[in-house]
Amino acid sequence: MISGMLQDYLQAFRDCAINGGELHNCVFQGVSIDSREVSSGNMLFCIAGENHDGHDFIPDAVSRGACAIVVRRDRVPESTLYPGVVFVGVDNTLSAMQELSRLYLGRIEPRKIAVTGTNGKTTAKNLIATALGARYRTCATRGNLNNQFGVPLSIFEFDSDCEVAVMEFGMSTPGEIERLVELYDPDIRLILNIGPAHLQTMKTIDAIAEAKFEILRHADENDWAVLNMDDPNIRSRSYRYRLNRITYGTSRENEVHPEKVFCNGSGHAHIIYKGDEIKLPILGMHQVSNVLATLAVARVLDVPYVLVKARIESFVPDSNRMGIESIHGITLINDAYNANPVSVGGALDTIASMKVTGKRVVVLGDMLELGDKAEEYHKQIGRKLAQCHPDYAIVVGLFAGVVKTAAIGAGLTPEVIDVSQDLDEVVDWLGRLLHPGDLLLLKASRALKFERIESGLKATLGRRN
Repeated sequence: MISGMLQDYLQAFRDCAINGGELHNCVFQGVSIDSREVSSGNMLFCIAGENHDGHDFIPDAVSRGACAIVVRRDRVPESTLYPGVVFVGVDNTLSAMQELSRLYLGRIEPRKIAVTGTNGKTTAKNLIATALGARYRTCATRGNLNNQFGVPLSIFEFDSDCEVAVMEFGMSTPGEIERLVELYDPDIRLILNIGPAHLQTMKTIDAIAEAKFEILRHADENDWAVLNMDDPNIRSRSYRYRLNRITYGTSRENEVHPEKVFCNGSGHAHIIYKGDEIKLPILGMHQVSNVLATLAVARVLDVPYVLVKARIESFVPDSNRMGIESIHGITLINDAYNANPVSVGGALDTIASMKVTGKRVVVLGDMLELGDKAEEYHKQIGRKLAQCHPDYAIVVGLFAGVVKTAAIGAGLTPEVIDVSQDLDEVVDWLGRLLHPGDLLLLKASRALKFERIESGLKATLGRRN
């Protein structure tokens, strides 16, 4: 975690104004942008967002022990109200925070890996960090903190002895990834895939592809690109950039490719790679690509395959990301952290491939940020749902009726699909329907709060049993 004398980090703030406290005695540890998360000795950056301005919460941060507060220049005089607290005035507090994180990362000097893509960023990032941890002291950005705020906040948590830093770069508008590249100058740049997401702002998949490929800008001859050549949008653009590259995919023309991929009916894929079998610990055939990406990055950094395989097979995914557990004999797959047409299709394919003694039950929620393509993509998911042949399905959200109509039009029996806008009603329905041996998939965008279904169902089944 970042810590030390504040004056040793002042070069990140350039021409700043300082007032209050005693700068030469100010020792801080950790950084926050949320006054509710401040602990004693923290530095607070007051950032103005769409709904809140961090400057309004300075009193709360001081009461919780903040020793340094980074503010707009016009707020520096307020330091007189808080004796002992150092105020640092800058032109832009977000830029100042980003520059501080760049300075800290530069002092650690790890090899830097940046991961982007439409689907699987967090899982791939965590897989890579886990695998590389067999040889290096490795840090990774936390959760899905992958934007202009989240990446620097995660970097502040990196250990000072970090040898390899794995960062996740996300975007919703053009220029965001390029800004992150300019700040952190990654040595290895990985593009996982390109698909429909953020269409509300990006409008077209071509625009999304161009924005994702910002990750390859400003690279030098020593940097590496790791590219998924199974994705046509990546393959068609991959030849624009002259830098070291390693490709992966199912075709034998790629440097990293499987000799065989199969599923044993549990929903878990198996890969034959270099004559050896790797058992994937994550549900879904679509996870094969993330494992191949991990193998490719490990090859660049010379991590022995035997160590990588062991780390991959012991990997545990984050909650709400194709996590699987048994609840009173019912198999629950919770993949309700995010949803877009590709990830929903992958989740449906997964449960269709699994051997089940009881019923297959699916609860789907809206896919968000699809703009004027939203209805079209929800129709597509309805047709995909019909191909999955669930025993029962319930659809939630604004496009629930669209999904239901498309599913029935594609051959799903009307009696097995219903619509609800009440999560408590969904829990009651599932509580009556489900029995040992059944399989349940929960899949939706995070904003639909499907974790309430999981917690409510666990309570309901616990009382029943």
